[in-house]
Amino acid sequence: MSDLATTVTVIDACGASGVAVLLWSDPGLGKSSLVRGLAAAQGLPCEVVLGSIREPADVAGLPVVRGDGSVVLSPPSWAVRLADAAAGYVLLDELSTCPPAVQAALLAVALDRVVGDLALPSGVRVLAAANPADRAADGWELSPPLANRFCHVSFTPSVDEWLDGMTVGWSAPPASRAITADPVRVAAVKALVTGFIRHMPEHLHAFPVAAAASGGAWPSRRTWAMLSAALANVRDEDAAARQAITFGLVGEGVGVEFLTWCAAADLPDPAAVVDDPSLMDWDGRPDRVWAVLSSVVGWAASQGTVSAWQSAWRPLLAAADGGSVDVAAAAARPLSLCRPASARVPAAVRTRFAPVLAAAGLGTAA
Repeated sequence: MSDLATTVTVIDACGASGVAVLLWSDPGLGKSSLVRGLAAAQGLPCEVVLGSIREPADVAGLPVVRGDGSVVLSPPSWAVRLADAAAGYVLLDELSTCPPAVQAALLAVALDRVVGDLALPSGVRVLAAANPADRAADGWELSPPLANRFCHVSFTPSVDEWLDGMTVGWSAPPASRAITADPVRVAAVKALVTGFIRHMPEHLHAFPVAAAASGGAWPSRRTWAMLSAALANVRDEDAAARQAITFGLVGEGVGVEFLTWCAAADLPDPAAVVDDPSLMDWDGRPDRVWAVLSSVVGWAASQGTVSAWQSAWRPLLAAADGGSVDVAAAAARPLSLCRPASARVPAAVRTRFAPVLAAAGLGTAA
């Protein structure tokens, strides 16, 4: 359970990275009011799609035959209004009252913001609200494919937060603590995720054994990618938001292991490692070496310059010389693929990583 400010931060961080958020609580705790309040505070429209009264065509589009005989999926009016506004919130309310056919229609909406043949603008954020199936009106469990498209957040405002809302109004939610990630931070967070999966590959995809758990958060290739994107938008020291996002996307059990690993990894700044590769113990833990080299590759890709790309090979050479040849070779593959058009491969790199460069078509590059 997160405090209201953390919930707002999670919604903001996930929304900025295109990740849909699902708020869970008992009936009557104010999930819909929070979303409407966020929209009102930002001066944005909020379209509420009530699951209990919707048909599949209401979210997937109504088939319409054109004069030439072709068929298009005409989007509903709520989607057209959001597209015209170019930004706003769509709240898929009472999600656990949606029967399987409507849940299936929502798959593209939740993940890709596609409604019928209409792609919603990137400024439109997808949120959902649900009561547990046993507390919803004619409730249904969420299907695993739909559940795996959301960051699940338990929403239970405290007494003080409710009193504040009653006093100042629900259109004045707490300020978000989310940040706007730059390319370097995005690369660093990706390195944490890939480093952890390299360390514990069994957690890359772990479909829940218990059927009931498949309607919540669980680790998949999709949710790890979503976690990487969303975590980049919160500060490292914001433990509450990091935990809420992590637990909400890959589940509590795996989430604890991931956050513990991140704390122990304590990765250095990739730019600092490029400047001075001796900062790292290259004969240390392979998962940490991989994470550092992965962040270096991400840094070079984000810089996009010839000098950055050539400099990024220095840590890989140091890692290979320091006893982590296999890890360095694995990192050399993506680094070779992001070579700027006019960049020349350093001579020492051609000697050390010849097979990798040949596979990438750079075997003769000078």
